[in-house]
Amino acid sequence: MNARAKISSKGQIVVPKAVRDELGLGEGSEVEFIRKGKGFFVQPVEKLDPRFPPQPRGAFLKHVLKVDRPFPTDAEIDRAMMAEAARRFDATRR
Repeated sequence: MNARAKISSKGQIVVPKAVRDELGLGEGSEVEFIRKGKGFFVQPVEKLDPRFPPQPRGAFLKHVLKVDRPFPTDAEIDRAMMAEAARRFDATRR
């Protein structure tokens, strides 16, 4: 869908009804303008559910990951992977 609108003397734009209906915009809805090349892309601002406020990543992971020991180092992971590969290789040669 393409639509046009004029800018008022106050710098305001009336979003055409067809666009408002398509995007589910109503009075008080917010949109954001995103630069795309020589123009802008306009999209609705996603409303967050107040029951689930945004959290910093660390706070979220603290509740998701229950770790009772330090994470393995890269060297420990490499050793474990090589040991498992050797075990599987030996199992296929028997």
